[in-house]
Parts: sequence; structure tokens; C-alpha cells
Amino acid sequence: MEYTLKQSNDYLITHAGRINMQYRPRYHFAPPVGWMNDPNGVCYFRGAMHVFYQYYPYDTCWGPMHWGHAYTQDNCVFHHCKVALAPDCADESGCFSGGAIVKDDGGELVLMYTKHYETAETTRETQGMACSSDGVHFSKREAPVIGTADLPEGVCKQDFRDPNPVLNGGEYLIFVGSKSEAGEGLILVYSSRDGKNFRYRNKICSPYFGEMGECPDFFTLDGKDVLLVSAVRVKEEENRFKGCNSSLYLLGKFDPETCEFRVEHSDEIDCGHDFYAPQTCSDGEGRRIMVAWMEMWGKEYFLHKFRHGYNGALTYPRALSVRNGLLYQAPAPGVEKYRRRTDFSQETSKCLDFTVHLAEGGCVGISRADCAEDRICFGLRGGRVYVDASRMKNAPQGVRVSKYAYGREVRVRVLMDVSSLEIFADDGKETFSERHYFDSEKVRVTAENARCEECYELDVPQEDFTILG
Repeated sequence: MEYTLKQSNDYLITHAGRINMQYRPRYHFAPPVGWMNDPNGVCYFRGAMHVFYQYYPYDTCWGPMHWGHAYTQDNCVFHHCKVALAPDCADESGCFSGGAIVKDDGGELVLMYTKHYETAETTRETQGMACSSDGVHFSKREAPVIGTADLPEGVCKQDFRDPNPVLNGGEYLIFVGSKSEAGEGLILVYSSRDGKNFRYRNKICSPYFGEMGECPDFFTLDGKDVLLVSAVRVKEEENRFKGCNSSLYLLGKFDPETCEFRVEHSDEIDCGHDFYAPQTCSDGEGRRIMVAWMEMWGKEYFLHKFRHGYNGALTYPRALSVRNGLLYQAPAPGVEKYRRRTDFSQETSKCLDFTVHLAEGGCVGISRADCAEDRICFGLRGGRVYVDASRMKNAPQGVRVSKYAYGREVRVRVLMDVSSLEIFADDGKETFSERHYFDSEKVRVTAENARCEECYELDVPQEDFTILG
């Protein structure tokens, strides 16, 4: 089957919203139809945060990758746009992940992506570029801007993807995921003075990059250089890297002259089951905002199995900060305007924003309104926060435990949507992202040894499936 931009957009316009809405998120982004995974090209362009994403419109499982597109002005309500990229060039069987740069004070939006080419005999990945003056319609540069001839010795030529372009003064820096021929994850660094011709500069290594470093994202925040990396098959530690594939951050100092990254601290970004491929941008207020794919590879996908017509979602946008040598995450502004006070004494909707203080041994359970046994819970045990998703009827998962100990009490903020739960412990020092699928319209929240500070239902407008552009 050949894939064209017109074909994908005709399909999108015809089928958007023709899906089962039972578990549809209200204030987390999900595709209007079909499959999605990594967020791509996250950027702030002309007054809105634009999110592109790995997309296969024709089925709810992974297929030849396109770039879907949406934007939001308040972090809660997303507007669907036409497909931005389709694998329609002779050297593409998929448009894999990448990033974006806003140029000329908002006059041009440039996407960098991986031109994935695969046949029965060969697999090749090179880096491509596409440009737009309106942020909707993109024109590809025909030839790769970084090809396999630009790879250093000892680096695998088949796994070379996910370019993250950054403007550093007058110079372009490009961070690309890769691995060595020995099977060790790497991030390769390229640079360019004109945005057209790129040269290899250096590689960044870490024992936590697993067998493949993917989806790099570089930025400077609160006086530290930060590199996000998603790693394939990371070696499990006691309370870290429990999901085989994981996303981590490196804090330190990047030298633009040598393109070396001196690591001062590294850690896993999210402790939950459903978090991968985070990407960031600076919003209109100067905040560093991060979103991630709120799913994980190597699992059975509930929405695909039961043919709901779409699959995948993004985390709620998170504002990042660096404090005490650690990366903190907090819900970005937006949900506050949709709040309506409620409490735990009654059944509630599945769209909640609440904060509790957990005492040692305390626990908060969220269950189906008509069945207390169908539940997900979190609590504080032995000074550590845990999340137990093993008792859910639909798509049960296991138990995850925090990396840090919190003593006898910890404050936790929770964002719950129709089919997701995001937990922010100790002002965002650690987070847990989880998917859930309760059959009931309402849920019941119970608390033991936990004091509720505030609780709100979120009344977010119904989704508009009009395709813009």
C-alpha cells in the first residue's frame, strides 16, 4: 500500500470521531481515530502549543508512521489538525519521530524527522526536514539532511533516529538517538551554522541508555543543562527501570565547543507503567513544558483489543523545574478553570484534581462505583509511595514503588481522567503515570490514614472532532 498525505487526510476527515467514547479522555490528548505513540515536534508557535505525534490513522495498532498534529491554548482542550507528514517519498516507509524549531520570530516552523526505510533485505534510517510558513502545510526537503555517511565509526547504521533540533545562539545542535555496533545506547550530536549542512561532533554515553537511546530532548533549565532520553531494555534496578523500556533525565553541563555532556545526576523520569518518549518546549510564559506518550511498548493494548477505534494518549502537560539537583514535575496551568468543588463522601466523575496528605500506612483507593474490588490504589508504606494497579478488572498492571523515602507523611496531587491517573508526590519530586479502564460512569474514592486537602471535579468541554487546516 502506498501512503500519501491526501489519502491520510481524506481518511482522517471522514473517520475522525467515529470511535467508541466509553474510555475517551476528556482533558488528555488522544488521536481522533487510529494509533498514536511518541509526541513529536512539540513547540510553541503563534500563541499555542503544537504537538505532532507518531500516527497511523488506518488502524489501532502500530503501522507505517505518519505525523499527526494538534494544538492547545490552555493545555486541556486540543484542536485536531490535518496530518502533517506521510511516508510519501521514495526513501521512506515511515516518518519516524523528531523535533521542531520555530524560526524567524514565528515566521517559519521547521520539522526534523527520521526517514525510516525498510524492505525485506534492508533497513536504513536517515534524518529529513520539512518546513512550513503556516504551521499546517509542510514541504519536505527531498534529500536527507543527515545520512548514514555522516555516522561515526562503530555506530549501527540501521538504528539512527529521533532528531532533536535546538538553536544554541546562531548554531543548530541536533541530538539523535542511536546505538553502537556492540549494542550500547548512544546519543549522537551534530551541528550546523546554516541549518542545511550538518556535521558530526560527538556522542553522549550512559550506562542507563540500555541497548538503544531514543527520543533525545535537550534544554537548559534553572542553570542546568538537561537531556531527556528514552532507553530500550534498560537493566532493572531495585525501584527503577521496572518496565524494561524507560525514560530518564541527565542533569549536568553541556559544552557547545566540544559537544561533551558532563553528567552530574541521572534518574528515571516517571515511576509508573505508562510513560515513554517525553518531549518538551518553552511555552509563551517561559515555562519548560513536557508531554509524553501515556502508554508503553510490549503490552496488550486494551482499546485495540476491544476495537474502540483509537489507541494511545499523552500525559497532561507538565511544567518542569530543577531543584536540589533533581528534576521536578508539576501539572501545567490549565485545569484550574474547569474545576468544580466536590468531596470523597459521594460518587464522583472520573475527571478529578485532588490533593491528599498520606500518613505512614495510609492509602487512597479509586474503584468502580458499583464494585469496590475493581480498583487502583496508592499509598505510603515504609516511607515510600506505591501505586497498586493489580486489582483492576480491565487491563490490570502491577505495583510500582517510589525511588525516594518520604518519612511519616507525604503530600500527593492527583490528576485523574476517564482512563488515566497521574500522581505527583512531594510537589512533583516523583510521578506515576497509569492507564485504567473502569466500566462505570462514576467512581468512588476512599481514604484511610489520608487527609484530603482539596478535591475538584473537572468539567472540560466535549471534544470537537473538526479537522482544521
